[in-house]
Amino acid sequence: MLYSIGRQIARVGMKLLFDVRVEGIENIPSQGPLVVCANHISWWDPVLLAWVMPWPVHFMAKKELFNNGLMAFLLTKLHAFPVNRGKADVGAIRTGLSVLEAGQVVGVFPEGTRQKTPDKLGPGHGGAALLAIKTGARVLPVAIRGKYGFRSVIKVACGVPFEIKGGTGRLSTDVQEGSLQVMEAIKHLWETLGSDEPA
Repeated sequence: MLYSIGRQIARVGMKLLFDVRVEGIENIPSQGPLVVCANHISWWDPVLLAWVMPWPVHFMAKKELFNNGLMAFLLTKLHAFPVNRGKADVGAIRTGLSVLEAGQVVGVFPEGTRQKTPDKLGPGHGGAALLAIKTGARVLPVAIRGKYGFRSVIKVACGVPFEIKGGTGRLSTDVQEGSLQVMEAIKHLWETLGSDEPA
């Protein structure tokens, strides 16, 4: 209920505050399980993706956001769950797996944190690839480009979903290669969006 209300608020707010231009809507599957993977440039990104995606997205969010009781309550109601970015968080992975096994959608920013440099992407971490390999869920790559500011242009590109099929016999190697595959897909979309200068 709260997620639906929040999504409607996001829809109105994003349209008023920014000039959002979305490509590849037709690539978004009609159902899960799905791992939505996007680059991360601002705390606005989850709000933007919640508006773009047609169904609830369960976002991994840094555990520090859950230290405040009210914030933790709101984030939980908005389907977010905590992840410790400083280590391999088994609890967060288990939560993500359960969401996907229920046929739902997990949102991950593979870079792990917001990138301060707008003209390049950060390295990807393995959480998203691990979730996809363990569950067979497809990955939806998404690129976000622009500088959030009043009525600024924010460009979003949704790519074609794909599967990560581990075949090396070693999970760690499969995850590493899958992570590279995810970031390459995001990078390709990001480059097609052009520069961060207003269009």
